[in-house]
Amino acid sequence: MPEQIPVRSVRTGGIDHMYVPTPEEAQVEALRRERDGYVRRGLDDRAEQVAAELRRLGAEEAAGGEAERVAPAAPPLENAAENAPRQRTARGRK
Repeated sequence: MPEQIPVRSVRTGGIDHMYVPTPEEAQVEALRRERDGYVRRGLDDRAEQVAAELRRLGAEEAAGGEAERVAPAAPPLENAAENAPRQRTARGRK
C-alpha cells in the first residue's frame, strides 16, 4: 500500500497528502513497463522472463498484463477530399 506523506503547499501554505509508492510497488511497476516494451518489440522470450519475475514477486500479472490486452482499433483514415475546406470567393458574384 502506498505511503501517505504530508506536504506543505508553497502557494497556499496548506497541508496536503501525497501518495508515494513503496519500493516493492515501484519495482513491480518498472517490471510491468519493461515487459510491455519487450512485447511491443516482439522479444517474447525476454518478456516471459520478466513475467516470471513478476509472478515470483507476487504480482498478478501472469495472465493479464497491459501488454497482453488487445490494443484499441485504429481510427478510420480520413479522406482528404471529404475533409477539404470549401472554396469561397472573396467577394460576392456579379
